[in-house]
Amino acid sequence: MPGGRSFVEGRERYILALLLSVAACAAGVALYHIDRHVFLYFGDAASHIVKARQFVDSQRPGIHNIGPVWLPLPHILLLPFAARDGLFSSGIAGPVVGIPCFVGTGLLLFSMVCTLTGSRPIAFLSACLFGLNPNVIYMALTPMSEPSLLFFVTLGGYALLRWSHTGADRWLLLCAVAVMLATLCRYEAWLLAPFVSFVAAFKGISIERETGRSAAVVRKLLVAALCWAGIVFWLWWNQAQYADALDFAHGTYSAVPTASREYLQYQNQLSVLGTAVLNIFGPVPLFACAIAVLRLRRMAAEQRRPLLLLLLFLGLPPLSTLIAVLAGFVQVDQWWWNWRYVLTLGLVLSVASAIGLSEFFGRVRSASARSVAVACFLGMPLVQIIVPSVGVATFEDAAKCFDRDANTLGERLQSTYKGGSIALLTGEGQGQRIMVSSCLLPLERFHMNYNCDEKRFRAPLWASYQYVVIGEDPAPESDQFVDYWLSHRELLLRYYHVLLEDSHYVLMERKMSDPMGKIE
Repeated sequence: MPGGRSFVEGRERYILALLLSVAACAAGVALYHIDRHVFLYFGDAASHIVKARQFVDSQRPGIHNIGPVWLPLPHILLLPFAARDGLFSSGIAGPVVGIPCFVGTGLLLFSMVCTLTGSRPIAFLSACLFGLNPNVIYMALTPMSEPSLLFFVTLGGYALLRWSHTGADRWLLLCAVAVMLATLCRYEAWLLAPFVSFVAAFKGISIERETGRSAAVVRKLLVAALCWAGIVFWLWWNQAQYADALDFAHGTYSAVPTASREYLQYQNQLSVLGTAVLNIFGPVPLFACAIAVLRLRRMAAEQRRPLLLLLLFLGLPPLSTLIAVLAGFVQVDQWWWNWRYVLTLGLVLSVASAIGLSEFFGRVRSASARSVAVACFLGMPLVQIIVPSVGVATFEDAAKCFDRDANTLGERLQSTYKGGSIALLTGEGQGQRIMVSSCLLPLERFHMNYNCDEKRFRAPLWASYQYVVIGEDPAPESDQFVDYWLSHRELLLRYYHVLLEDSHYVLMERKMSDPMGKIE
């Protein structure tokens, strides 16, 4: 309608921001109504939100809670909200941070495509292609590190594109800042630092050779150094805190390959990743990307160079993921385990498919054909929601991760708690799930017990802890500690009685003692 078109023109950004906000909030309300634990389904989601709160609520609150494996920026962003009891226990701290990052990513994609194609409708469609994807929406509702990573990578890509068009140093500086922040979110962004620093240094040297202005070299070298600031900080922090700059690569859940991941070499990882891309993004964007490749060949050099630079920038995080998967650094399998790792590829697909769509619209004038193309682009979310065999992979993966037994135990602990310290002999991930579900108990009451020397194994738990939680299927970092006390269960039962026991966990409370210290 002409009237509707005139109303929309010039307001696409506002409409897009409203659409993405409403979509994310509506999805959050609907899912939370079904299950109030939905934002914390991922095991890592519970761990992230606990990690953020431990800055202000733990046995040792303070800055030292940074590390050792997870990069710190997502926890710092979560901190103001995770510190609030209601937002922490419900997991709503996740969407409070994730939704603004999600909306910001969509707006930046819109601006990038608009700059590249000059078409606001195509820019709007490409932003919706990414932003209305149920997999992306669900991740925006969790306290995971992906929403902040996607936002800062997109911000860096937009700034790099503007710099390549204008040559203004402020855009290259913004790109460097975004890269620095992205490298403090997830390790996938670490390839961006050498890439942008090389571009900045090469440009500075070229300017100096052409004009003789050494100040340009200094500015570009400072920008190049800024890209590395996040990585340098992380290495310095590990060295200062743990006496090993690479300590984050040596832990139980570090990114290095372990014996438990050896089976990955027997899987066709490229096939699994290809299936993940098809299920999450659908075949239509891939077809549009193929059209974009044909258009790239006909572009003038001055048009092609900025686009290739942007696509290479956005492609480095998914390339990092691909290398990590093939090398066994991370686990992605055919049962939708960790398919969220391919979400960064959505940025590349959104931009490239927009170029292909622009080429298609330039050649096809039929309104009905264009409408069919748009419907195909936007139909994938409905397919994911309606067709079980396709599904919403990130949500399905998270639902499989949810440890309901640990959640039930935490709720029981909260209802029976009468004071005192709580020993968690479960492993870190299971223990953090218990912490979240026993939401009214301060985290400072919980003590994680990990593998240690034999002297600590034998230390009497009843001398320090009012409650003991034992995971009968503990995480690797606690298995020796747990095995020791399970083999000495009769000794524990002299001092504790069992409040709850199932096939996974045992919750014990210390028996009452008289003033002489005798157990009743």
